[in-house]
Amino acid sequence: MTSFHFPAFYELPPTFTLQPVLNTRRKQLDMWAGLVLDYCKYHKKYSLDLEEELRSKDGLFHNPRIERILSIFDEIVSRGNGEWETKEKKRLTIHWRKPEEWASMIYRWVNDRGQTDAILTLYEIQQGDDSAGEEFHGLDTKVLIKALTCLEKQNRAQIFSGNNNEDLGVKFFSV
Repeated sequence: MTSFHFPAFYELPPTFTLQPVLNTRRKQLDMWAGLVLDYCKYHKKYSLDLEEELRSKDGLFHNPRIERILSIFDEIVSRGNGEWETKEKKRLTIHWRKPEEWASMIYRWVNDRGQTDAILTLYEIQQGDDSAGEEFHGLDTKVLIKALTCLEKQNRAQIFSGNNNEDLGVKFFSV
C-alpha cells in the first residue's frame, strides 16, 4: 500500500499561517478542507481527536506552528463534512462522504440485491460477506447510523434498536 501523498501546497510556508485577506483565506480553507477530507478518506478515519493529531509525529498536523487548525475544522463543519463531538471542540466526526451519500450507496446496494422489505443487521451491512468490496464495508458505526437515519427520514428504512449497537437491525422499504 502506498502512503498518502500530500499536495504541493502543503510544503509552502504560507499554508501554515491563517491568511488575513478574506478571498485568500477562503481559498486556503478550501484547500485545507479538501486535504483533510482526502486524508481521512485515504486512512478510513471517521473521527479525529485534534489534540492527538497535533501531537502525532506522522499525522496530518505534525507541524507545531499550525495555529489555525480550529478554523479549518470549523469550515469543514460549516460545509456539512463534519460534526463536533464535544462542546470544547476537541473531537470531530469527519464525513468525507456525507451521511446522505452513504445512505444512497447503502440503499442502492440493498435494492440491487433485492433486499428491500428484509431486515439486515448493522453487522451484515458493515462486515458481512455480501458487503465486502462495497465502499461502505467497514464503515464507522456512528456514521452508518447517521446514514440509516437519513433513510428512515426518507421512509426508505426503519431502524430497530436492541441492547447495544450489535443488536440493531434495519428494515428497508421499496419506494
